[in-house]
Amino acid sequence: MLAQVLFSGLALGSIYGLVALGFVVVFKATEVFNFAQGMFVVCGAFLAVSTITLLQLPFPLAVAAIIGGAALLGVVIHVLLIQPLAGRPMLAVIMVTIALSMVLKAVIEMIFGPQGRNLTTPLPTGIFMWGDVRISQLHLTAALVSWACMAGFGAFFKFTSVGLLMRATADSHEAAVVSGVNVNVMNRLAWAIGSTLAAIGGVFLGQLQIASTDLENIGLLALPAVVIGGLQSIPGAIVGGLLVGVIEQLAASYISPKSSDILIYGLLLLILMVRPWGLFGQRELGRV
Repeated sequence: MLAQVLFSGLALGSIYGLVALGFVVVFKATEVFNFAQGMFVVCGAFLAVSTITLLQLPFPLAVAAIIGGAALLGVVIHVLLIQPLAGRPMLAVIMVTIALSMVLKAVIEMIFGPQGRNLTTPLPTGIFMWGDVRISQLHLTAALVSWACMAGFGAFFKFTSVGLLMRATADSHEAAVVSGVNVNVMNRLAWAIGSTLAAIGGVFLGQLQIASTDLENIGLLALPAVVIGGLQSIPGAIVGGLLVGVIEQLAASYISPKSSDILIYGLLLLILMVRPWGLFGQRELGRV
């Protein structure tokens, strides 16, 4: 029983880590605390409903459409909402992302209705046994795809020239501008990556749960994952996602489903009091 619960927790935690990674990419590049990240998860689920269920596109073409649509959404949001607020107080930008979340939710419910939609994909959904442990093929596929996406992004970030420019922009906007880097393009790319990673997580969550705007609450579990791991730490986002997934499944299985929020956000409060820069974040020192 414990092994099966841990496997489910790690699988869900991998999805949370993927969504949290998108959050960290956006924060590192633009210093925007994006409260709309949960709705990007919902957008991914409904992009899958539109392309796979309604339009019945071939699965590879549907995947390309989901990724392209999510990336385009991130770019449009940056151009129309985030870039014009450059240099404004952080509170104004945060309020914009909260308003954006509400607008996206309203638009989705206007188009698809308030009821959830079943999402079925060609991904395997059976069960196989590993000793005494029942392994869900969909959970396993979600974990493998999430890790593949995280590894692919890590390779892109570290070994490509565009990734180098993104890292330079994230480290210092001023230095990047002086060096001739087009900061706006890098920021748009960061938003495209962040929304795409969240949308991929939404495709799996939409099939594991149901495609509805309630997925926003699940997607927002990426926020405690990010804070626990460290706001500017990519490895921290992944570890934080895994911790949140495991805690959620252990609490739901051995205590009660409602207790998972208590434990997750209790850990978040503890981290904020003891180590506010997160488990893997770097402490910022300043002169007084």
